[in-house]
Amino acid sequence: MFTPSESPRHAGVPARGHDAVGQHTAVRLAWPDAARGLAIGLVVLYHATNWTWSTGYEVGVLREINETLRSLRMPLFFAISGMFAAKWMAVPWSRLARGKLLFFAWVFVLWEPISLVVRLLTGYYQVADADWGTLAHDLAWSLPIPRSELWFLWTLAAFFVIARVLRRVPVPVQLVVAAAVSGWALAGWEPETIAWRGTAQFVVFFLAGLHLRPLLERFAERVTWLWAVVAVAVWLGIQVAVRELGLADVPGFYLLANAAGVPAGITVSVLASRIPGARYVPRSLGLEWIGSRTLPVFVTHTSVVLALLSVLWRNAVWIPAPQSQWLPVAFWLVAIAVGLGLGTLAPRIGARWLFAPPRRLTGSAG
Repeated sequence: MFTPSESPRHAGVPARGHDAVGQHTAVRLAWPDAARGLAIGLVVLYHATNWTWSTGYEVGVLREINETLRSLRMPLFFAISGMFAAKWMAVPWSRLARGKLLFFAWVFVLWEPISLVVRLLTGYYQVADADWGTLAHDLAWSLPIPRSELWFLWTLAAFFVIARVLRRVPVPVQLVVAAAVSGWALAGWEPETIAWRGTAQFVVFFLAGLHLRPLLERFAERVTWLWAVVAVAVWLGIQVAVRELGLADVPGFYLLANAAGVPAGITVSVLASRIPGARYVPRSLGLEWIGSRTLPVFVTHTSVVLALLSVLWRNAVWIPAPQSQWLPVAFWLVAIAVGLGLGTLAPRIGARWLFAPPRRLTGSAG
């Protein structure tokens, strides 16, 4: 997720134009938004599928698809996040704290209680015999030990701090050490909170996006349909081989699958960004539009899905297989629509604070 000033369209490059050899630069600007839209869309589908499955509906097909996509959606998301973090590495700590860390902290502190309350009220708290005391305890410890899907925000904040601390360390050393940590964590480390696990698992992708942005941009500029087919095939081949050979728990092998997921995701995003808009088909299939508005979708989607599932469960609505396979897709569509709608409505009704700290707190740090 980016604050508005970090959108690829505000990266200091014209939205339209030509580079030194006369090529259009629009794709370079469009594909990161499409990539974020793709990654967040897959995250929403993943959570919708898991919660639907935990309710008892048969969604085996989507669970299998989501398991395969696991090595693409998160590495892609954090690599793109790292690409637009460079400007924060040279600023004073005070500006980083006010302009970036405060943003993550504000949204986390506001939405973590909402997420946990919705879980408790809908019966999806994932802790046996959970009550308001359980919720109060978890909230008291939520800053060091996040309990909801908002671990994304916690982990992103951690990445900015890590990258800032390491800025004087040679880049090759950063990437090698981060790869070792990520390779180990991806092999099955299970700490108390997914925030710690996610930080260890994906730190190499954030740092790679930060330090290898020119390489990723050059790769994106040269993407063709053939390159996309090759990149996706390589990623799928590695992913399937690691899983079928039982190598996921061997340090390094699942990291390789995740690393292959980044170029595969980039090629898909670049091709999507080249799809022109039409009367009934939005430009880039809507991925760019969603990608520039990911935060409201991210913080609200689980609550929307749980509310919908609670309505079905409390009213004894049972949908048998194979029709039940479409339930997560329906929840996915509704959750994205609600998030985008709320994100559009909030600033118009004076509720910008739902997704960003008041400007008087950040000053000119953004």
